[in-house]
Formats: sequence, structure tokens, C-alpha cells
Amino acid sequence: MYVPDAMVDSGRLLELGADGTTLGIYRGMINDSQARAPQAGITASVVRVGNTVTFTTTVKNNSPVTLSTANNAAVHGIVYEDYRQSKSNFAGRGSARTVISSLAPGATGNYTINVSLTGVVNAANLNYIVVVDYRTATGLNVDAGVYDQLNAIRVEMPFVVSPGSIDLNVKTADVTMPTAQVDITGIAGQTWTASVDQEFVNLSQTSGNVPGSFTITVDKSKLSVGTQSALITVNDGAGLYESIIPVTVNFTLSKFEVIPSSITFNFGPGDPTPTAAVLPRGDAGQTWVATPDKDWVVLSATTGNIGKSFIVSVNPAKLSPGYQESIITISDGGGYQSKQVKVKVTYNDVAADFFQFLPVTVKP
Repeated sequence: MYVPDAMVDSGRLLELGADGTTLGIYRGMINDSQARAPQAGITASVVRVGNTVTFTTTVKNNSPVTLSTANNAAVHGIVYEDYRQSKSNFAGRGSARTVISSLAPGATGNYTINVSLTGVVNAANLNYIVVVDYRTATGLNVDAGVYDQLNAIRVEMPFVVSPGSIDLNVKTADVTMPTAQVDITGIAGQTWTASVDQEFVNLSQTSGNVPGSFTITVDKSKLSVGTQSALITVNDGAGLYESIIPVTVNFTLSKFEVIPSSITFNFGPGDPTPTAAVLPRGDAGQTWVATPDKDWVVLSATTGNIGKSFIVSVNPAKLSPGYQESIITISDGGGYQSKQVKVKVTYNDVAADFFQFLPVTVKP
């Protein structure tokens, strides 16, 4: 029925349908919240493994209310990122709650919350919040009621590895491989170790001190054309925290073509031996290798750099009279792809079979 213009502490303080004084009302709510003594004591730690965050929390109920399923009491784990999205500099990346089944005033309970993250741009900019609240009567004619937030704390991640994922693109002609840097921050005095589960990913370092970093690159000789994945695992030296970085490498074919795709020769004895140029071309950085399947094909070069042509000719002494064919296979230097050029030759070494000169005797 109304649009809440302002809400603080899970709805403990709210203003429904406020007019132009909303800003002043909201400021007053914030001041009220900050002046209020926490109604719950919270201690928490947080661990992120890939896109899963686990909050381990201890809650002491300092309120006069028994927190239970009857009043929908819960401990919430909230993860947001400092990132400009829509009209806010905060982008929600995930949240979850664990129900408080029964926690009497003065009692303490332990709770675990698992949060799945989505849309993370930079894990180093994530923030971790724990909130304890419960549903309370408000006097409003609504079914759901309004909640009272007993306390909220920020939890500092003691071991942060970023980025959360790495994508690299490689072409078969590439000589220089792409790289990415992994940064590790945390508490001074920590150490770290790193490992990877696939041989095509190389790490510049596998251990160090916090803060620290290492660089990853790829071994092209161990890639297959297509998409392949690897996982980098980074642990702190005490074995308390682990971060897993998915790595995706897209290995694609470079442009490679050969022109022309066929050559035709038609000549005979006494004619000049014909020639034709063949040009392998495509993305820079490639080399080529040419191999004919007949010994009568003569190549001016059998290997070279992309963009440089070679000459195709024939050895008449090895030709048979009439028509014959050969295939020249031109492969890129890495052996990723190949093209074929068909050589078609008609050698007219049979002229005498078609013309006969006989003596003619004319009788008187």
C-alpha cells in the first residue's frame, strides 16, 4: 500500500510514504541506529573458496527477546562489491541466512552460513557483512511484519587472492603468450603457496610472503585447439585459507590460406618449362612447410615465412606422356592446419603418334 522511502536496521526504523523531508528523516534514523547499543554480540571469520564464501559466526543474544524460529530470527551473511552498478557504488554479489532455532537472552550460539557469489568483477573489492535480526510486532496492518536488526559487523578477510578468475586467448600463430597477475593480500607475516592442476599453465612463483604476487602464462606447445581449463589453488602458510582461481584458455586457429588452390601446366618437348607462384598467407608470425607427393614436382623452397611465395615447376624428364596430377601439401609451421594445391600437367610428348609421313608412289 505504501512505498518505504527510508528503512534502517532491517526495518526497526522506517518511514512510509515520506514527503520532501525524507532526507532529514533518514539522517535521524541513522543517528538513532548509531547511538543504540548493540543488542547482539557477534564474532565472525570468513573464508572464500572460488565463488563460495563461508561465514563462521558466534552470536550472543544481548536482547530481552528469545530468538527463535517463532520470530524468524536468523544470522545473515552478505557479500557486496565496491563497484559502480546502476545508481549505487555497491553491487550485491550474494547473501544467505541461517535460522536461529532458539537462543535465550544471554545465551551464545555458533552458526555457519554459506554464500554463493555471482558476478564478481574483482574479488579484492569484496566486503563481508554479518547481520542478526528477528521479526518484531510493529502495529502496522501487514502480514510479514518488520524486522529488528540487533547488530551488524564487517568481517575482514584475512587472506585475499585476486582476481577470482582468469581468461586468456591464444592463437596458433602467437609467439608471445598472454600473462595475468595474481595478487595476494592479508595479515603481515603470512606466507602463501600456489599450485596448478594442468601443465599448460606456468606460475612464475609457487610460494612467497604476504603481500605478494605471481604471474601466470601458458605453454603453447601443451595446448590443444579449443577451450581448456585449469585451477590454480592458493593457500596461506598456516593451512587455514584456500582460494581457487579458475583459468580458461581459448586456443584458436590463426588465419592461414594458400593461393592458388590449383595449377595447370600444358607443354611439350622443346617448350620452356612452365612455372607458377604459390603464396601462403595469413596472420603474422607463422611459417610454412611444403611437401609434394610426386617426385616430378620441383619447388623453389620447401619452407619459409608467411607472406613469402615459392615457385612450383616440374622436371620433364620424370613426366609421363599425357595427363598427370600431384598434390602439394602446405602446412603451417606448428602443424595445426594445412592446405593443398593441385598440380595438373599435360605433357605432349606423343606428337609422333599422331602424324605419320609415308612415301607416295604415283603410277603413270
